Amino acid sequence: MEQINKYRSPIVLGVLILFLLLFAFYMLGIQPDNKKIAATKSEISQLSLENGMLQTKIDKLKTSEVKDATQEAVMIALPRGDGSEQLILDLRNIEAKSYARIKDITFNVDDVNPIQEMTGSADVMFPTVKQIKMTAVIEGGYTEIYNWITRLQLLPRIVNVDSFSFQQPENQQVQSSGGILTANISFTAYYEEIPTEQK
Repeated sequence: MEQINKYRSPIVLGVLILFLLLFAFYMLGIQPDNKKIAATKSEISQLSLENGMLQTKIDKLKTSEVKDATQEAVMIALPRGDGSEQLILDLRNIEAKSYARIKDITFNVDDVNPIQEMTGSADVMFPTVKQIKMTAVIEGGYTEIYNWITRLQLLPRIVNVDSFSFQQPENQQVQSSGGILTANISFTAYYEEIPTEQK
């Protein structure tokens, strides 16, 4: 016991020096690494946040590019102005190629925006898009009328067949499927209205 008391001061001093060495090792060695790790984690979280924001922007740009490309394709298929003269020429060309005869055709230029009418929305998506509603009476065989409708839908401008009905003349006997039919075809052609200052 006397021996321990005799060396108590050097033992306490030694323990104190060991504690100071450990504390110095922690302060100089481990703590800077912990700060670096915390800074690196913060940087990683910041980079991942920026990456998420960039990815969101890229996705928006991609969808807007697809929308723009789709809208551009749609606008190319819409002639500027009603193009009724060209439409009549196209219908005559279809008549010649399909061998179905146009007996009568009526036009109705409509100032209503068809897209707003379809969607029922208060916001007008394409304010310059207008429509021409038409009804044609076509005469020919079933194949000729079918070809006429097909060629109509293949026109470079946007045309939509709304409805059609067939009639067989009363005085014609029902003999074969090759008889003459009359078809009433309602269709709509769309166009882009030219602003008044550009006319």
